[in-house]
This record gives sequence, C-alpha cells and structure tokens, in this order.
Amino acid sequence: MQQDEDVECFPIQSQTTSLKRNKVINDPVHGHFELEEYCVDVIDTPHFQRLRDLKQLGSCYYVFPGATHCRFEHSLGVCHLAGNQLQQLYFKQKHEVFENEEEFEYCCRLVRLAGLCHDLGHGPFSHSFDDTFLRKKFGSVASSDDSPPQLRHEYRSILLLEDLVNSYSIDINKEDLHIIGELIQGSTSSSQHSAIAPFLYQIVSNKHNSVDVDKFDYLVRDTRATGLKFGFDHSRLMQYCRVIDNWICYHQKEIFNMYDMFNLRFKLHKIVYNHRTSKAIDYMLMDILLYADSYFDISNSIFDCSNFIKMTDSILYSIEHSREPSLEKSRQILHSLRTRQLYKFVCEVLVPSHIPDITEVEVTTHQNTPQVDLRPEDIIVQNMRANYAMKEKNPVDNVLFFRNWEDKNPVHIPREHVSYLIPDVFEEHTVRLYSKSSDPLVMQAAKKAFQMAIQCYSDSSDVKKQLEEQSSSEFKVGRNKRKFSSF
Repeated sequence: MQQDEDVECFPIQSQTTSLKRNKVINDPVHGHFELEEYCVDVIDTPHFQRLRDLKQLGSCYYVFPGATHCRFEHSLGVCHLAGNQLQQLYFKQKHEVFENEEEFEYCCRLVRLAGLCHDLGHGPFSHSFDDTFLRKKFGSVASSDDSPPQLRHEYRSILLLEDLVNSYSIDINKEDLHIIGELIQGSTSSSQHSAIAPFLYQIVSNKHNSVDVDKFDYLVRDTRATGLKFGFDHSRLMQYCRVIDNWICYHQKEIFNMYDMFNLRFKLHKIVYNHRTSKAIDYMLMDILLYADSYFDISNSIFDCSNFIKMTDSILYSIEHSREPSLEKSRQILHSLRTRQLYKFVCEVLVPSHIPDITEVEVTTHQNTPQVDLRPEDIIVQNMRANYAMKEKNPVDNVLFFRNWEDKNPVHIPREHVSYLIPDVFEEHTVRLYSKSSDPLVMQAAKKAFQMAIQCYSDSSDVKKQLEEQSSSEFKVGRNKRKFSSF
C-alpha cells in the first residue's frame, strides 16, 4: 500500500484557518482515497503502527505466499468504507437521516474512527491469539459469562484507543470515545437513548445480521491476496442501500449478491482460514507462544496496554534469536516449523452441527492400542464450524429489503422466495485430528481412538461411511507400501 504525500485542503469555514493535514492512500483494493486529519493523528502513533507487524491472516501466509497483507491496511480500508457508506446514505437521503451537515460530519468522524481502530486489540497471529492461545491459558474462565473482557480483541481495541488518546493528546473527548467504543462492538451499552442514530451501529460491526464494512473489506482483500477467483460486489451493496426506520436496508435485487457475500465467507473459512496445513502451523505457533509465555509474560499483557503494544508477529524473531534457556522448547518447535516438520494431519470427519465439540481428553479415553500410551497433549482436535457468520442461522433472514427507492415499508425475503438452491442448513461441523508426533504407531493409535470417540456421538450412516472410507484408504496405502517395498 502506497501512502502519498500529504494533501493540503483549504477548510470550508475560513481561509485563515490552518491547513488540514489529510493524506491520500493508494490502496490495491479500493484505489485512491483520502483520510481526514483526525484519522492521520491516530495512524501516526505507535499503537496504530503496530498493526503493520500483524499479518491479517496469521499462519495462512505460510501456505498462501501472497497473503502478506496486514491489519494496518485492512483498518485503513474499513475506515474508508465506513465513511464512504455513510456519505452515500447522506447524499441520497439528506435530512431524512441527519438534521444538518454538522451532524453528518460529526457522525462521519465517529464512524470512520471506529472503522480505523476496530482491530487495534488483535494479538500476535490475529484470531488464533484469542481462539487458541488465550483459551488454553485461561481455560474454562475464557468461556464463562464472567470472563475478563480483555479476552476479546474488540474490548482490547477500545482500551488501546483510550490509551492512545491519553498518551498522545489526540483530540477525542470522553463522550466521543465512549460512542466509538460502542460502534466497534456494534451495540450500545446504555439503557438510555443513544447519542447517535441507531443505524450507525450497523456500519462497522453489525451484530444484527453481520452485514458490515469490516466484512466487505476483509472478504475482498483476503480473496485477492490468496489468489482465489471468486467473490462478490461490495460496491453494489453499498450503492443500493438506504435507511428506513433507523435500519440500513438493501434493494431487493441485491439479495443474490448478499447470499454471494455470505457464501464467500463460508468458502474462505473452509478453504483458506482453516486450511489443513495452515491450521497445523497455527497450532505450532500457539505452542511456541505458550512455552514462551513465562518469559515474555504474553498472556498477562492483555491487562497492560504498554506491554500489549509490544506483542506482534515479530515475537518469533525474539524467540528464535534468543539464548534464554527457558525458551529452548519454543525454539525447537520454531526450528521444526522452519524446516517444515509440521504437526501431522491424521483425519477428519464431517458430523451433524448439533454434535458438541470433541476434546483431546475424550479421544484419549477411547484408546485401545496397548503399545502406545496416548496422552491429550500428544494430539490436537480441531472443531471447525464453518457457517454464514451467525452459526446455524441464516443471516439474510435478519436483513431488511425495499422494493423501490420510494418504498417506506422494508420487508424480509424468505429464502424459499429467492431460490430452491439456497441451503436449508447454514453451519457445518468438521472434526479434525492432528498428531504432534510423526511416529506412525502414535498416529494410528490416535486415529482409532478418534474414530471410536466420534461413533459415541453419532451413529448416522453418513458418519459411518466416512469412517469406513478412512479405514479402506488406509488399507490401500499400506498395501501399496508393501508392494513397492518388495521391488
């Protein structure tokens, strides 16, 4: 991403006022766009510049060489799209949504800053830091209702923004900071009347139906970076939307484009984000951090902004080049990663989505191979739930549509009125087994125990068929090995 020279823009109010310090960004996804001075003030701080050292797709870079983009450019893109969508709504509806231009400019500032700062709280290797590392460190506390809010990257984003504002005297007052934090989380925490229009909470992080500019940017950016040839047209969705009764609604002809968006999200989770090899590397990276935690105090950094801003993907280099004895285990795993001696994918089974997550302990309790003492720490069970962004629900059921631009009565469009080819089920559950050991005996014992554990949860003919095919293919591989060894 190229950052052009500062653009000096004369302010509208007065020619005697100091010139604005705007910047024009040349983005490979959205082209040239301009960021206001209040965004530049936030960008030019160590808190935000840290995002340059966080790869957007984490371990996927080790499988998809083009996935070098970082949280930095994604955040700039979300900021641009947030302001762009609000501008389009304002120019179409003017005083239907805002009382005057001053209110529009004020809300545009808040929404842009929320889009800019929504990912400040990500840790090393992005979502894996929360989903794997912190879950293992904090155990059952991480999934309980009273878990520390710092375990969520959205909450950490708010904390880092507050620390950024205080540390560098950024011109954002407490009231605005509170609203920006709510926009990042996609909901208001106040029981009283919101200080801004409710539809503004549907732009950056839409908790109601998951249609937001954050998704618009990362779907297009990740697809482009990984070289995939399918996609959807986010610009049409932004063009064909309007506000009705404080809801962002979309033209009915865009419903196929809407389904394309959610289907693309599903494909990326299935093909890229949860790629077999990528996840094996992901688990190795998290083990590296877990073994290095006592030295770098990584897990406790989420409670201290001054330490957390030091936690980036570059921690691998600190571990790799350190001579600290306590980091030896981390260095060994990192060396295995560098030499491509990865954790081994053993097998996977697609099961009904209602089946609960299966754990390593459950698998090891079903072992029946006497010569192998299989322990939970020897294996990894991944419960991959790929969906349309709202678990087993169809998010389009929560999207409101209008028939024409004069329509004042938005409607839901049932999927059976759209196409019979739209699925009935919107979430699938794939259970995968990985072995940290490459010993064939350990892998075989783990596989047998895994298959027995799966059978305890599901006796469906489809699951049985998958397990039989695994055994059959294993027999063929073994027979071929014996055949070639005889020559």
